[in-house]
Amino acid sequence: MTRRKALLFIFEGYCEFEIAVAISMLRSTHDLYTFGLEKKAIKSEAGLTTLPDLTVNEIVINEYDVLIIPGGDLRPVVEFESNALYEVTKQFVEARKITAAICSGVYVLAKAGVLSDAPYTVTLAKPQREFLGCFQEDYYCYQPTLKHKNILTAQGHAFVSFGIELNKMMSDVSEGLIDFYSGRRNRMMEEG
Repeated sequence: MTRRKALLFIFEGYCEFEIAVAISMLRSTHDLYTFGLEKKAIKSEAGLTTLPDLTVNEIVINEYDVLIIPGGDLRPVVEFESNALYEVTKQFVEARKITAAICSGVYVLAKAGVLSDAPYTVTLAKPQREFLGCFQEDYYCYQPTLKHKNILTAQGHAFVSFGIELNKMMSDVSEGLIDFYSGRRNRMMEEG
């Protein structure tokens, strides 16, 4: 049986803890592929070095089920101004594939134009959203996570809920897994 594939965008200064639960839960159903704007080593916010599997220009949309965009220091993304990244993001949404972004990573969705009539949340203050010039203020909602059709957005502090909600959008998630990742209980330890 062919495993499904997930794409994770990585960039200089991406925040790995925001996607840790999401990608940890995905490992049982998907193979994870990373991509960057360029094929070069990237340092995360905490200093982990990652070499992307692909560049944004190598992505074949129909090979993947889900696109995940972490937050972090978005200055390199804003400065690079990658039309290819925004086009890939737009194609994912238009193909009704799950597209998820957390914290400042929601900027990529806004810049791709996929939030023009969709409610969203983002960890950017109103002056920051206004400065970036791509967010529709009427659709902003301050809540931990927000699902609209095939798009999931989240505040950075809601990384556990983000991971759980993302995985629930793709398949059934057991209450035991939800309890484990939420830090409520570890049923495996209780049974022993």
